[in-house]
Amino acid sequence: MSSPAKFQAAYADGKVLRTKLDIHARFSTVPTDIPAAVVRAIGAPSDGYVIDIGCGTGELIEHLAGLGHTGNLVGLDLVRPPLPDTARKRYVAGDAAYVPWPDESFDAVLCVHALSHLPNLGGAIREAQRLLRPGGVYVATANSIHSYPHVAAYRARIHALLDWGEPTFTTSHVNAENLERLLAPFWGEVSVQLLSGELRIPIGEFVNYFNANIATWDRSLTDKEQAAISGMVGAWARHDERNGHLVEPKVVAVATCRI
Repeated sequence: MSSPAKFQAAYADGKVLRTKLDIHARFSTVPTDIPAAVVRAIGAPSDGYVIDIGCGTGELIEHLAGLGHTGNLVGLDLVRPPLPDTARKRYVAGDAAYVPWPDESFDAVLCVHALSHLPNLGGAIREAQRLLRPGGVYVATANSIHSYPHVAAYRARIHALLDWGEPTFTTSHVNAENLERLLAPFWGEVSVQLLSGELRIPIGEFVNYFNANIATWDRSLTDKEQAAISGMVGAWARHDERNGHLVEPKVVAVATCRI
């Protein structure tokens, strides 16, 4: 897992996350509709107050606003997304373990694909509990360790070739397989739904997708190393392609928790 500083730098201008979201939007032959699952879990649209911790580009907050949600919406991340605030919608830069809001401020706390990036998982969950009003809901998601097998295999191959040791993935510590077990000690009720999908990515786009992930690795690469890795990944992808595409199955766990 990247250090907070490395992760913040990689996502500072939004390009990395936008590239990954764009690939998923265009090439998910079987989408995993995480926004729809979150909407169902929190009963949106409503007048409930919602905070998305680790909001990224603000996609989920914008989705809720677009549905006509009338309660206050807050998106928080290490880097504030460059989106305008409104009377009911606000974006802030901040730390998941130290959210600048009083106790019992929100009816729903969201943590979508963010738990695996948190250095203090327990502190962040306790902070979410502090923020929740009585009867509130906490929703967290995580990818399966079996998602994106080509990305995982190519990265492991790169680490072996360059003698970097075993790679650490975002799913190494928090994943669909252990999400319920990790959350259970903190919550009285935890239910998990699995969403299954598939990416079918053209070879050229796959290399761009892989390169976007490199920015979050726990290593700093020279331009020469970056170019060499891109060349290797392109060659491996062409070897493994099916009709000009790589097929990446993906599974996401959506956990809905209550105190």
